[in-house]
Amino acid sequence: MQSLPVIPGYELFRCLGGGPLTCVFQARECETDTPCAVKLLRPEWEDDATAIKLLQREARAGLKVQHPRLVGFRYVHVTRPPYFLVMDLLGGESLRKKMQREYQLNVPTALWIARHTAEALAALHQAGFIHGDVKPDNIRLVDAGSAMLIDLGFAHRPGENASLFEQGYVLGTVDYLAPELCGAEPATEASSDLFSLGACLFEMLTGRLPYPPGSLEQTLRRHQCDPPADIRQIAGPLPAGLVHLVERLLARKPTDRPRAAAVVPQLIRLEIAAFSQRLTG
Repeated sequence: MQSLPVIPGYELFRCLGGGPLTCVFQARECETDTPCAVKLLRPEWEDDATAIKLLQREARAGLKVQHPRLVGFRYVHVTRPPYFLVMDLLGGESLRKKMQREYQLNVPTALWIARHTAEALAALHQAGFIHGDVKPDNIRLVDAGSAMLIDLGFAHRPGENASLFEQGYVLGTVDYLAPELCGAEPATEASSDLFSLGACLFEMLTGRLPYPPGSLEQTLRRHQCDPPADIRQIAGPLPAGLVHLVERLLARKPTDRPRAAAVVPQLIRLEIAAFSQRLTG
């Protein structure tokens, strides 16, 4: 059995998940006996400037933006090893797990999850940050009526990724990348998050991605050059306003996509109409 890392002031219990650079642990703060989650940079990356920079960006965004639909940050230690972040410990399950179990979500459920995610994005964008990795794995369903956007590992300000793009990095998850991030000269902006939100909404309503799966190169080319699938041909009858919104979110040109703050009231109206139709039906 592998021993757990030692973090001063915190007791780590088990690894909840993570990625190539980090691992997230269920933990408690020793002084207050408060449950929390600790995101730790893996030891093999402690001398890597890019890995440290990404964690520092995540810390900056998490401390700057506080919102009920965004995972809360409590403490960060990102200037010397061990590099780690302390966040709220969230219950529930990821949207990914729910979709694996249910495959295709009903319209009211998909709308409230999308609305909560859009609310988190609006708060980030208002503060000048881009999330950079909106996907079902990073949307946490903490209870029957609340979804939260988590994992700010790719959070950044516009233009900050230019040097990383020049080095050939693909930042984000390819199946949810906006077209402007898939070419030879990637350019990220707040509207890139809205494309990713549109891909999530499309997937919730259909059980499928708006583009067919393929290799990294195939997916990048499809997102950059091809139109997304017609949601009506997969999901069947949907409210016209919902179809229009999904199409706008998945628009190839960033300027054709709505802002997150404008999407929230649209989703609210669609959500109310969907619930009303469900009750009267």
